Amino acid sequence: MTLAIGLLLSLTIAITWLASLALWRLPRALERLHVLAFLNVTTSVLVTAAAFLADGVSGRSVKILLIMVVFLAWAAVLSHVSGRAMLMREGRSA
Repeated sequence: MTLAIGLLLSLTIAITWLASLALWRLPRALERLHVLAFLNVTTSVLVTAAAFLADGVSGRSVKILLIMVVFLAWAAVLSHVSGRAMLMREGRSA
């Protein structure tokens, strides 16, 4: 069990480093925004899975799941708004 939790958290760190390299290398703002959306989804799912493996179904893991759902919904809204603002700034309609 501890090995699986460590693997999930190590994968989270690896994805974060990969996303940081992609943010550094990608030229356009919309491409970088896609990297951030990928980072939000994958890392929140992996951390939540690690919490469920650590605690099982408990009050704390259910709270983490609820926080993840709210975080993902809010991140989707912010990504959409940011993407529309970038397109409007470039003079294109969304």
